Amino acid sequence: MIRQQFDISKYDWKVEVYYAVDCYYTDEIMGRLYDIGCRGDDLQTAYENLSSGKPDTGLTYSNYGTRQTVMVIGITSSAAQFQNSYDHERKHLEAHMAAALGIDPWGEEICYLSGEIGQLMFEKAKLMLCDCDCCKHKKQKLI
Repeated sequence: MIRQQFDISKYDWKVEVYYAVDCYYTDEIMGRLYDIGCRGDDLQTAYENLSSGKPDTGLTYSNYGTRQTVMVIGITSSAAQFQNSYDHERKHLEAHMAAALGIDPWGEEICYLSGEIGQLMFEKAKLMLCDCDCCKHKKQKLI
């Protein structure tokens, strides 16, 4: 598993991302979700997702009040599937921020925010996006 934390300083929003997650990390991530305020059905759904052991899944939970997000991108079956999960979970983060902060989901501000999030995540995500033999070998060492 790869961990990443970053701040989107313009909005005072903190993000914690877990990449290449398998069910071994369920308890740790459940603790982080609980720490930022995830409760009830959301917490139960997260537990079911994380403990299922299924590849090509993920989740994103945001606490709008404290401006914190936990994002999980599970183990994926290919680089293309990682791209799918990566885009999917990033879109959830963008939608959460738009809803919490009153950002027009059709305007320029959300598009700039999307680009900023992509740049902040790129350094960790780039290895998972590549499907060459060298990167496959590096991924196996990290995961």
